[in-house]
Amino acid sequence: MKLKNNKLKNNVRVLLPALLLVFTQALFCQENDRLIVNKAIELSFYSPDECIKLTQHLLKKAETAPEFAGAYLIEADAYIAKGEYSKCAKNVFNANQYHEKINDSLKAEILFRQIFLARKLRLYNQFDNYAANLISLSENQDQSSLSSLITIKLDIEKAFILFGKNEFAKALEVLNTLEKNHFQQIEAYSYPDKFYLVKAIAYKGLGEYEKSNSYYTTATDYYLKNHSKTNRLTEIALVKGNAELQFHDKDYEKSIKSLKVALEKAKKLENVYLLEEINNRLALNYLTLNDKENHNLYNTAFLSYNRKVYDLEIASVNECYNLIGEQQAINYASHENTLKMYMYIALGVFFLILLFGNLLYFSNRAQKKRLKEIIGYLEVTNKLLVESTDKVKKMTPKKLSIPTETEQNILASLKKFEGTTKFTNRDMSLATLAAQLDVNTKYLSEIINKHYNDNFNTYINKLRINYIIEKLKNEPEYLNYKISYLAEESGFSSHSSFATVFKTITGIAPTVFIDLLGKEIHNKKA
Repeated sequence: MKLKNNKLKNNVRVLLPALLLVFTQALFCQENDRLIVNKAIELSFYSPDECIKLTQHLLKKAETAPEFAGAYLIEADAYIAKGEYSKCAKNVFNANQYHEKINDSLKAEILFRQIFLARKLRLYNQFDNYAANLISLSENQDQSSLSSLITIKLDIEKAFILFGKNEFAKALEVLNTLEKNHFQQIEAYSYPDKFYLVKAIAYKGLGEYEKSNSYYTTATDYYLKNHSKTNRLTEIALVKGNAELQFHDKDYEKSIKSLKVALEKAKKLENVYLLEEINNRLALNYLTLNDKENHNLYNTAFLSYNRKVYDLEIASVNECYNLIGEQQAINYASHENTLKMYMYIALGVFFLILLFGNLLYFSNRAQKKRLKEIIGYLEVTNKLLVESTDKVKKMTPKKLSIPTETEQNILASLKKFEGTTKFTNRDMSLATLAAQLDVNTKYLSEIINKHYNDNFNTYINKLRINYIIEKLKNEPEYLNYKISYLAEESGFSSHSSFATVFKTITGIAPTVFIDLLGKEIHNKKA
């Protein structure tokens, strides 16, 4: 077994240079140029601005297809570190122009970055296309090492896609299968830090915080051992993950300390996506500590970065679609003669016009639909407030064994309770409320059923939804908060349960409601 592992590691040492370093041996004859390439790779995720200076030098001196493709891929990584995905996409596109003249290792590296961009920008159809291309490339490999590396990286990307869908159990299944079948290769590629980081995220999503903490520790140990001070993105992910676990343990001071470390690292990368997320987490910590001054400070920063993230995402998605269109046009041109090339361009323009026309048509339909939704949502609050009263009037009186005076006292207590925010307590239950009102749980349940025509859970959920709607309508800053924050603020245990209850009660998804409300407020100001 030991001999087998040594043989595997020797094979890896031959393959890894083929991914981004192998081209340096054939590309640049002079030792100085090889050192520049290695230095650029080393700096790409740690000091991206310095890396970009080096890649510009490499591009000026490049002469062959692998030289150009390799330099563009290194620069693409630098822009990934900075969170500038439109510039990353442009570099990946430039590298792909040499597709016919480079080896399979570089082709795989191009596809890895295309898959990353598709995931980050939620271009799921493109993600599936690139994944299929990678699988095809892997199946045609004589080198099992490259095939294994493709499997490892692709499965980790699939896990991140499942994270985005909150399918953490499925993601963990993918990771466990990967670990079972390819753990030796994961270690041989010095990839355990990234692998265990992803497992830590999966367990955190499942609420298994002790296991998550264990994997964060293991990932940190591997990173310090194999990649120390080479990848700020990994460092930030590790520190930020620990901060989230500390927040869950209600150790808010430690969480804040960790997040400030992550914030300084994010500032050095100038990564707007990370700066937005970390400032949001800091604001939430200070809000929990009732530190209004610091909460306002970091929340203001979060809102500022949130607007920048939105603009960056739009620009990046547009750039990707433009580049995809350009790539398709180039592919057609490379396989057809001049006449067919013009024919394909004409067809492409026709379909783009057709697509644009369809988009306009469906956009107009969507706008009309939203106008109807606006009319509906304007009545949501009133509906929540009067619904129970109207239903009571329509109900046939039932014979109750509760004394009239007791019933009236309980109703009065419920009205007082509705005027507080105690219902936003996650631990609120029928027994808890009965104890607070000093009444029998059966009496309380029966009176809620009779006078509100709801069971206890529905009664509490309506109070919570009405509470958060009033916040959204009267405090505009709430329109910028994430759904997860609104869920927590109103007393729900998760994003998904809040969204489900909100739509069940109001008939409108919370994201749609917020969008419509924001537009209404904007139109009133205009």
